[in-house]
Parts: sequence; C-alpha cells; structure tokens
Amino acid sequence: MIGRVGTSYARMVVLFAIWLLSPAILALRTTSGSPCAGVCGTTTNTTSDEITCLDRSYNGTKTGKNFENCISCQLDSEFHDANTGESDVNWGLYNLRYAFSTCVFGYPDSISNVSSPCPVACDGVRFAVETDIEEPSTSNLDAWCDTPTFADNVVNTCEFCYNLTTTQVYMANFLESIRYNCHFKTVTGKRFNIDPTRIFTQSLLPSSLSLTTPGSSSSNINLGVVIAVPIVGFLLILVSLTICCFFFIRHRRKKARRTRQSGQMYNRWNDPNGQWAEQYASGGHGYGPGLGFMDNDGRGQELPYGHGSPEQYQHQYQQFQGHDKSGFSNQITEQNQVPVQSPVLDPDQKRPQQW
Repeated sequence: MIGRVGTSYARMVVLFAIWLLSPAILALRTTSGSPCAGVCGTTTNTTSDEITCLDRSYNGTKTGKNFENCISCQLDSEFHDANTGESDVNWGLYNLRYAFSTCVFGYPDSISNVSSPCPVACDGVRFAVETDIEEPSTSNLDAWCDTPTFADNVVNTCEFCYNLTTTQVYMANFLESIRYNCHFKTVTGKRFNIDPTRIFTQSLLPSSLSLTTPGSSSSNINLGVVIAVPIVGFLLILVSLTICCFFFIRHRRKKARRTRQSGQMYNRWNDPNGQWAEQYASGGHGYGPGLGFMDNDGRGQELPYGHGSPEQYQHQYQQFQGHDKSGFSNQITEQNQVPVQSPVLDPDQKRPQQW
C-alpha cells in the first residue's frame, strides 16, 4: 500500500515538472506546420489570455516571456505555405497588432487597467488597428494598412506618447513594427527586416523611413558618398553660374564697345567744329579751309586755301570777331603772305551806293 502511494506521488511530481517546463502558449496564431508551432501552439485564433501589457511583464512573467519567444520565432522565420500564402512573419505582425489593440483600446478584450493619457493620443489609429482583428485571413492581413486613419503623423503622436512612459514603451515599438511592414512589405519567404530584440526593448525604434536592422538587406551606399553628392552638385551649379555670368558680361561689353565705336564715327561727320575737314585735309593734297570776311567799306573778301592748320584759321577768325576788321585783315595777310592790293580810289569815280 505504501509502495503504491509512493509511486502515485512520484508520477504527480513528474507530470507537474513536465507541465512547468512545457510551452504554456496555446493561443497565438501561426502558420500550419510551422517550426514555431512548438512555441506558439496550434490554435486557429489568437486570444487575449496570452497577452501582457506592461514592459516588465515580458521579462518577469511566464506569459510575457512566452509571448516574446513566439513573436521572435515568427519574425525570424522564413516558413510559408505556398498553397495558402500564409507566412510566419505575417502572423507574427498580426499578433503584435492584436496585443497593441488589446492593451491600448481594450479591443477585442480589455485586460489592462493601466491609467494613461496615451489611448486618447492614439485614438486616430484605432479604426485601422481594429480592422479585421477578430476575423483574420490571408487576404486581409495587410488590408488595414490602406485605411486613411492610419496616417504617419497620427502614428508618430501615439509613439511619442508611449515613449514618454516608463512602463509601456513596448507598445510604441509594436506600433512602429506593424507600420514598417505597411511601408515596406516583407517578401513572402523572407524574415522580417527588424530584429525582434529591437522590438522588445525600451529603446524606441526610429521612424520607418530611416530603419536599418542587423541582417537586413540594407543599402550599401557609403555615408561619405551621401554627404559628398549634394556638395559636389552645389559646386557644379556654382561653377556653371560663374561661367555663364562671365560670358554674359563679356558679350555685353563687346556689344557696348561696338555701339560706342559706331557712334563716334557718326559724330565725326556731324561735328560742328569741322574735325572732318581736318581728316579730309590730311590726305596730302595741300589744301586747308578758307576764310571769308568783309572789309571796312562793306565789300566781302575771301582768302584762298593754304597750308595752314584748321586751328590757326580758327584762331584768326576769333580775333576777327573781337578786333577791327582792317587790322585783322592785315594780320592775316602777313601771316599767310598772300598779297592783297588795296584798291586805288579815283576821286572822279562814283562809289556804289551802300544799302
């Protein structure tokens, strides 16, 4: 009798140990036949019984640890069903969205009594996050991304609020992870680009447009190239503008010089000082400008052309304007050595009548 009791007691201890060590998650959806089924279970629907909402619960409770292990397995898995189109990554992201909706909006089940203003700040994304949450299928796992209410500015506001908390920063990372897949959909058969260790941490994920993760197919562009390209482009534009300005100014100067030269040629022919006569006289013909005047008796006199310079004649003309005509006549006669015979006055000859 005592032996039977001891045997029964030993069996109970063994069963308790097996239950304690066995995976406790039996209600997180995953792909049929997935290698993650041993961690996530084989249920056809995700339930709120395996959801936890506080950051410390993911490290301090069995439910939180098992949830993290299941999601990490799914996001790192490349398993997919070619017939149904299901993949472990898609179901892992669905489970994150389910946890966010449950903890923030209490839908489909309210399991959190945490007092926080963040659900109000996140109310703009509520409709999108709750879309098809109770009836998931391969055809609608990504349909909620096209909801107009799932706008980047609203998502940023929600994430900023949860990042300021000290107890639910994970919720901000859950939201950012599902937004990333909306912007950059994961190819079927490939692992998720964000490493799970960056999701289950109190360090906020960067925005989807600047995410780079270990092991992801990121760009190989060097940072120095990214910095140098705009600088080189600016210098090329500056050099081009300098060359254009140089040739433009050069063209304007040439045009102004041609206009000025043509104007000077035209003005020489219309110069009232008679400079054109000097140029014409420089041809070597030996002729200069003449000079006409009237003597004392009112008769006009004209000097013949000579070899004098125009300036000399002009100076003589000015003297004629300011002095006596007879004296000026004698001066010009002496300078030019042109003999001028004075008329002989005949007393019997009649003078012409002056008017």
